[in-house]
Amino acid sequence: VAGLSHPNVVNVYDVGEDDDLYYIVMELVEGITLKRFIEKKGRLDVKEAIGIGVQIAQGMQAAHDNSIIQAAHNCHIIHRDIKPQNIIISKEGKVKVTDFGIAKAATSNTITSNAMGSVHYISPEQARGGYSDEKSDIYSLGVTMYEMLSGKVPFEGDSTVTVALAHIQEEATPLDKIDPEIPHSLSKIVMKCMQKKPDMRYMTASALIADLKRALIEPDGDYVVISDVVDDSPTIIMDKNEVDQLKKSAILAEKDRTVQPENE
Repeated sequence: VAGLSHPNVVNVYDVGEDDDLYYIVMELVEGITLKRFIEKKGRLDVKEAIGIGVQIAQGMQAAHDNSIIQAAHNCHIIHRDIKPQNIIISKEGKVKVTDFGIAKAATSNTITSNAMGSVHYISPEQARGGYSDEKSDIYSLGVTMYEMLSGKVPFEGDSTVTVALAHIQEEATPLDKIDPEIPHSLSKIVMKCMQKKPDMRYMTASALIADLKRALIEPDGDYVVISDVVDDSPTIIMDKNEVDQLKKSAILAEKDRTVQPENE
């Protein structure tokens, strides 16, 4: 992570160890978190939310696409914990993503107390304890933008498990249904980021940035495409009646095999 340098990422200058104490030297950014900014304003206006969203996505893109780090370490830098608490807005108005590659709670196979602050922004695949990649960060950014524009997270509950299940099973109310003044194009961009299936989201942060910038120019445009995933798997999905019929057929066939020798 120390090899990553971008205006929208809090820089890591050094890492080290001193008497068995591991430390990280990071850039000091004077400002407030995006979470605090949202709490102060209630909700952000459309242009402000898009501007912040673009800057967050630019920081993510710099990490996701860093070919030097990928070549040297054979890995992608995935944040895995994008949320307003990890976004800092400096006094100059610059948006910076912090804790890149540091937060680990969202990658664990279970929802523990360490994930309390993250569960409202966690992707469905992370909630299941599955594989996470760049599209997991895009989901979390979608939730962050949802909160910026509506003033609340899309899913709430009494426990971390309840919220995690909502990410897996429930659909968020579209932003333009909550507030008709939010452009349909922007609402659809956020919903595309928050698709349950990773392959139905934006494939890259750069593609998301392009649509966010277009939303400023064409707020009423119908250019956001949410494609269905092409299922070319040989697996056949059966309903309950078909499964029951197969079971009955198997039982009858087994009876025939056991009865026939006695008749002979």
